[in-house]
Amino acid sequence: MNSEKRHQIEWFTGLAFFIAFIAAHFMFGIKAAVKVLGVACIATGLLWMCRRSVPVGTEGREPSFYLNGWGAMLAGLLILVVGMMLLAYSGIAVCLLDWGGSAGC
Repeated sequence: MNSEKRHQIEWFTGLAFFIAFIAAHFMFGIKAAVKVLGVACIATGLLWMCRRSVPVGTEGREPSFYLNGWGAMLAGLLILVVGMMLLAYSGIAVCLLDWGGSAGC
């Protein structure tokens, strides 16, 4: 797959998760939105681990370098764990991120 096509797929996937985050927040509350964020982190971690490549750089520019092999596996595993923690402890995450407002944090 060429770089431009990959960029388009990643952009639309990111947009879909963003829309799902906002929709979950308005329809079900911030805890549900944090769970959507957790699913996005898990999907990203799995993608990085399957690809064994993580682009590193500034958004909107070509990557400065790529983490490959074990570095990519470790980065993927870490973001996967973050996603699982967001799913399991969404209420605590809301408070830690100070997104709770008057949710009793």
